[in-house]
Order: sequence, then C-alpha cells, then structure tokens
Amino acid sequence: MQTVLNATDVRANFGGFIDTIVREKPQAIKRNRDVIMAFSKQQMKELLSIYELTVEYEQDEDGRYAGSVEQIDDIVADAETLEELKKELARHLVEYAMDYEANYSRYYNTPNRHKHSPYILRILLEDDVESVVRMLHA
Repeated sequence: MQTVLNATDVRANFGGFIDTIVREKPQAIKRNRDVIMAFSKQQMKELLSIYELTVEYEQDEDGRYAGSVEQIDDIVADAETLEELKKELARHLVEYAMDYEANYSRYYNTPNRHKHSPYILRILLEDDVESVVRMLHA
C-alpha cells in the first residue's frame, strides 16, 4: 500500500500536494477512518481509458441509422448518417453524465445504474461533445 497522507498535513501544504499529484503521482489522504485518492485529470483519463463505449446500430429500410450504446443501453438515438448518430448518442451521453453527477448518490446506489459510474466519470473528463464522439466505437 502506498503512503497515506494525513488530511491536516495536506491542508497545511495544499499547493505542494497538488504539485505532487500533477507532476509526480497520485496521492492518498486519510481523514479519520476515510481514505480518498487524488489524481490529476490526465491520470484519471488514462485510468478510465479501458472503459470503451460501443455503438450498436442498424440501418433502416429508409436509410436512417438507429442505435444505442452497449454499455449504457438506455442511451438511444437515430439519424441520417452514422456520424450524425454518433454525435446524437454523444449528446445524450453528456446529458446523462451531467444528470448522473448531479444525482450521484441516487444513481451510484441503484443496482442497474451503478455499473455506469466509470463510463460517466470518463465522459465528464472530456471537454466537449466532439471528444465524447471520438470515444464511441461502432
């Protein structure tokens, strides 16, 4: 187990704590019985990169594409092209991620939504919808 820092010590040298995380490595902090981990944004993106989002889709008789995200199956959309479908799914994913974050305790503690958590964190780390589109694999 790595070194666990005391919360009081972290508060006393918060700038140094942040610098260590960003430039060197993640840090663990203990306050009472609770231990939390602190990561930089880049470290989190790398850790969560294994959580791939897969688009399942069909092309209708009229040429439109209808699809969903395999890992979060209630994210569905349809569009004229496959690229438009991915963009629409990405928009839905961003909306869902923002709602999940706003109601994290409720979603995280719901059995059928709990497994979405790492995907949601990965989406929330992206800067825009286009970045989320690039996460989608068809």
